[in-house]
Amino acid sequence: MQQQSRSTLLSATIRSGRVVALTAVILVAMLTAGPIRGQESQGLEIVPRASRDVTPPGITPGPTIDGPLLREPLPPPPPEPTQWRRFFLPRTTNGATFVTRQNLEIRVYGVAPPALDQTCERANGEVWPCGRTALFSLRMLLRGRAVECFLPALDGIDRAIAPCRIGRIDIGHWLLRQGWALPDDNATEEYRALAREARCDRLGMWRGAAPEPDCPAADRIEPDPA
Repeated sequence: MQQQSRSTLLSATIRSGRVVALTAVILVAMLTAGPIRGQESQGLEIVPRASRDVTPPGITPGPTIDGPLLREPLPPPPPEPTQWRRFFLPRTTNGATFVTRQNLEIRVYGVAPPALDQTCERANGEVWPCGRTALFSLRMLLRGRAVECFLPALDGIDRAIAPCRIGRIDIGHWLLRQGWALPDDNATEEYRALAREARCDRLGMWRGAAPEPDCPAADRIEPDPA
């Protein structure tokens, strides 16, 4: 009788041990497999555990890890900074707009060019094509030279408004001072002053026009007839 009780107790203990072992296996699988699947979906890499300790002498070894090792992906590279970008032989479509070989349309910042078909009137009543003359003047300024514009990364951009230059010549500055453009809403005070000087000096679009009443008499310079 006592021998039978011991056998029954031993069998129960073995069964209980198997249940505990099976439960432990299930818990380990849930704790490891579940997060790994989730992390893999997020692009994390599972790194094999080190097979041996390679810590150099005198260096504190890293902590012991029971779970899987996950390597986080590298962060995306920072965006390319805004910088001067050079364009060779751009096409000109009006007095302040370029189209590059990549079909990027760039308008010079701070200026509003005359429309291509715009006409202007001289003091004697003569009407002349100032829009086309402004375009011709810009082309004469370029003369095949490269144009640089201050732009961000060009990915996905087909139109932009940016400061542009040819060598050390600020194109917006040149257009306004020569009278081939008006300052737009983004123009600086310096740009507006340049446009006023060109208007009072009757340059560009104001060539041959009647003197402006708000210009000082000393500023009313009669340009040479063209």
